[in-house]
Amino acid sequence: MDSRRLQYFVSVADNGGFTAAAKVTFISQPALSLAVKELEVEVGARLFDRIGRKIQLTAAGSALLGPARQVLRDLETGRAAVRAVTGLETGVVSLACLPTLAADPVAALVGRFRRHHPGVRVDLAAPEDSRELFELVETGGSEVGLTDALDVPEALEATALGPQHLVFILPPGASSDSVASTALTDFEEIRFVASPEGTSTRRLLDELLGSVGLTPKLAVVTAQRDAILPLVLAGAGAALVPESMAHVASRLGAVVARPVPPAVRELALVHRPGSLSPAATRFAELASWRDG
Repeated sequence: MDSRRLQYFVSVADNGGFTAAAKVTFISQPALSLAVKELEVEVGARLFDRIGRKIQLTAAGSALLGPARQVLRDLETGRAAVRAVTGLETGVVSLACLPTLAADPVAALVGRFRRHHPGVRVDLAAPEDSRELFELVETGGSEVGLTDALDVPEALEATALGPQHLVFILPPGASSDSVASTALTDFEEIRFVASPEGTSTRRLLDELLGSVGLTPKLAVVTAQRDAILPLVLAGAGAALVPESMAHVASRLGAVVARPVPPAVRELALVHRPGSLSPAATRFAELASWRDG
């Protein structure tokens, strides 16, 4: 099976049409269409339904998409293996992470990797939740994913990265000691700014207060993670956030309260079984250096 045709097929699927894919792959649209038709003849099935100017994958196209991505990634792995002997001068790491992990620890991990390998690009996907992240990794949309270590599917391999500590931030002027630890029962009357049900931090908030028989009282539920800190600073409620975000919040006037017992979630790097590309292997190595 011609890898060039597979590349064009994946590009059409990813870009939602032949015109956009032609621009991305730097070939003419007729040449791209011909290559996809040749691939359809080769596999013996239509890969796209063409409805006016719009296209959508057929059942056969959906079945081929994951294996096609893997073939292209395996080819890139072979090329990268050759480049690896020269010190990973080029290449790509495709990484997915939960939105609540993008700032901490992913930003620091990507920065560390880029300092060591400035010629390697990092493509960072932003799935909405763990289910979507696992699907991205399982189908080859991302080579590796960074998530909490709970409920990792058996189809994926996981490498433990260690804990992430979370603390409460409260609006400026809240009556709490920003240094002393705070018992969870003290949050019985506190109202929270929280992410929707099903997200990892919401689950941790529910479990944390649930351990002392409390149910979080919600002031704001938002899928806009970037809005959580401004909402707390504006007095809308308290929030459970990674400690790195709490440092920023504290400088802006928020009150930090460290729960007793501590709020901790274990993190993991997940990927499909088998060998990773050299760039992803190196990223995993550097990610494990939590103090590096």
